[in-house]
Amino acid sequence: MSSEMLDIDIKERIDSCIGKDIHEIETNLNALLDALCPYVLQNYINSREVMQRTISQLDRINDVAVPFLMSKLLSRINQMVDRFEKPIDDYDDYIKVEWGEDNVRCILHRMTPYLKGKNNIASPQLEMANSLSIEERRQMASFIIDSIQHYGVHSQWDKDTVENHILYLRILYSFCKVDNQMDWFFHFAENFVDRLATSQLYQPARDIAESLLMIGYQEKMEAEAYLCAARTYTILNQPLAGLLYMEIAMRKKLQQKTPILYKESFEILWMVLKLARGIRFCSVKYLAPITRTFDSLNPLPYDILSFYHTYFSVLFFAKQDRVLDDMADFLDSHREVFFKNLEHSAMPWITLVANVKMNCPSADISRFNLYIEAAKSVVDYKSNALYLDLFCHENEAEHLKELMVRLDSTRNVADYSHDNTLAMLYAKSLLDKAFLCKKTSSYLLGMHVRADFTFVRQSIRQNGLYGRAEIIDVNGKEYHLPIEDTKVLEDLMQQGEDNEVLWIGKGQRNLYSMLLLKGEFSFETLDSWSCLNIAALQSGIIRNLTYERDVKKSGQPIYSKDNVELEQESEALKQKLAACKIPVKEGAERLLIAKDMDVAAYPHQLLLDANGDKFVGCQLPSCNIISTEVFIKTNFEEPLHKDFTCAYWSPSNSQEFTFAMIKGHIEETLNKYHFVCNDQTDPLLPINSDINIACAHGGADISNTSWFYADDKPIVETDKIIGKGKLLILFVCHSGTISRPDYDNAMHTLIKRYIRMGYSSVIAPMWSLNTEILPTWLEVFMEFVHQGEFVIDAVFKANMAVKEKYISPVVYACLHLFGNPFLQIGDRPVLGVIEN
Repeated sequence: MSSEMLDIDIKERIDSCIGKDIHEIETNLNALLDALCPYVLQNYINSREVMQRTISQLDRINDVAVPFLMSKLLSRINQMVDRFEKPIDDYDDYIKVEWGEDNVRCILHRMTPYLKGKNNIASPQLEMANSLSIEERRQMASFIIDSIQHYGVHSQWDKDTVENHILYLRILYSFCKVDNQMDWFFHFAENFVDRLATSQLYQPARDIAESLLMIGYQEKMEAEAYLCAARTYTILNQPLAGLLYMEIAMRKKLQQKTPILYKESFEILWMVLKLARGIRFCSVKYLAPITRTFDSLNPLPYDILSFYHTYFSVLFFAKQDRVLDDMADFLDSHREVFFKNLEHSAMPWITLVANVKMNCPSADISRFNLYIEAAKSVVDYKSNALYLDLFCHENEAEHLKELMVRLDSTRNVADYSHDNTLAMLYAKSLLDKAFLCKKTSSYLLGMHVRADFTFVRQSIRQNGLYGRAEIIDVNGKEYHLPIEDTKVLEDLMQQGEDNEVLWIGKGQRNLYSMLLLKGEFSFETLDSWSCLNIAALQSGIIRNLTYERDVKKSGQPIYSKDNVELEQESEALKQKLAACKIPVKEGAERLLIAKDMDVAAYPHQLLLDANGDKFVGCQLPSCNIISTEVFIKTNFEEPLHKDFTCAYWSPSNSQEFTFAMIKGHIEETLNKYHFVCNDQTDPLLPINSDINIACAHGGADISNTSWFYADDKPIVETDKIIGKGKLLILFVCHSGTISRPDYDNAMHTLIKRYIRMGYSSVIAPMWSLNTEILPTWLEVFMEFVHQGEFVIDAVFKANMAVKEKYISPVVYACLHLFGNPFLQIGDRPVLGVIEN
């Protein structure tokens, strides 16, 4: 089976899961795993070619794939629990040997000729290993394991420490291979990737995980390698990937019939808890067998501290601050072990207690005073500042900049929205402080992360099989963004004196707005939003909006609502959305909004003016500019030229008369502006004009599926329909919808695909589109665009032309503008780079 064919099969299987009942989904997923696992276990090349693609496809059905894989994992544990072994005496004989600094220095000097150059981690230096005696190899192995433990108390490693341990990883592989002690190699590797992750070196951690997989195949230790990869991806905030790697590791383990040594048994059980924490699976009932199994192993004292620390972090999701009593009881009963291992226990327990307190400000943590004070006395501030300052709300701007520099090394943009987890927390804290201090630069810095940078972030292509991200030391005080200088910001944005720009940001405490109008910034708290559940508003109200003027009841004639009733319905909708108010200042001619991803799902045209209590959609031209970065980026892009081209696609060749009827109603406008029309459901080439229009049905879940519909069937390959262009108009229901799932720090929306493709502006409905408006809307819109008006003004005038006939906001406010509000006919971009 070729990897290409397998990849197609993966996508087809996931496609077949969408919209199906849970039993059919589970059948498809089981079939997928039964085909996938043997294939990837054949060799590393197979694994490399399909694993990330599989994760990407499973992510489309994350809500069902994650619990499915977690259930599989719990079942696998039950199947192998009888093979778990207890600790044995002298398990650490290989590394239980004294070493001295002079000896280590001498041995390293002798090894130097073998370590020159950029040898890959997965290539053992056997000649080097054999040039040393067994006792010399043991001394070095002991030194290396001691080193990872010594530096393990530092959550942030500098460049030298990281590169030294990469070198140790190479050395230890050679020694452990020669001495048949590969378990110690993977023990070192597991701890190493943990420190790479806490140092926010996420891409290097993934690179090391790939090297470990290569080694696993070379050494016939695939299960151990996949277990290590599962650990890596789980700590990198990608539990779906962690679960998939874990499933492969467990399948390989079940093929083997030998006992599972204590160290690996502990690691497997501990991984269950880490994955449970990552997906917030906090069922005591289903986790009880895991804790009972662990207790039955007669575990080592420090392992007890580690295991139950993780268990309590899982229980927090179920019990909130009530978990503190369980934690305190545990520490009281394990006081001797805690203080004996104080240096290594300090940071984990400090951060766990602080995290509970941060999420439950009224929680009483007085029972932990003894432990926390002792822990703080041994913690090195400098090498743990990133985490200590988070809970103390200090140095947020510097740390956020450091994290942003680290994020530059992330290659795959899909990883970016997991790698930015800590940055998201710092950004929220920074927004709180920026509001209190009325500091514009800090607010914009926080919004850089909170407004979803993946709209403009591109993936970085890896050259060759072996990738290695550059490791650098970062000082946030030395790093500056152009947008931090308000004068530079205004020059880059070019938003105009009379246009209001509104940044809505979510802090730890409140939702805030920062407003720019006539060169002046102002700040407000959006107090009315404090108790809102945006996801509930979206699912309960927004997605169900539909226009019905004519009502047909059984046994009664068709009844048409008059304008009074429609006004009453509009008022009722306004009351339901009454809390969603924003400041619209007097004198503002247009409104440009950048929203925090946690509130991005709310349609900007249904926001209410806090002063006039009117929907924004009927008050002034408005646009969701997505973020400062998207707005600036689109100001550098080419405008529409005077002889701009146009294309229109709809599946008119389908059996559905709807599309032929719609096209017939707008045909006069299509002909007037020389639209090239494509009526094929599966076109040979995508539409590639300056202005592209796509017309099809869309489902409420389009932000995750990206599917169009015709004849009640999904059109899955929508990327084959819409090509490149400058302005995209989607006459596709719900296609402007934005969702923000818990498992991903990014907006999920079809709009992102097209902004990333290079579209400057996108127009799309955020609920069900009434197609009766299309002749009026398109005629007015194209007329004003052709006259050279900004696209934001053309959209507003087209919407207001619709309002003259349909007074309901459900109709006239449906089509929303995203991206660049100032796209228009012109000779050059708004901004350009002057070359000397």
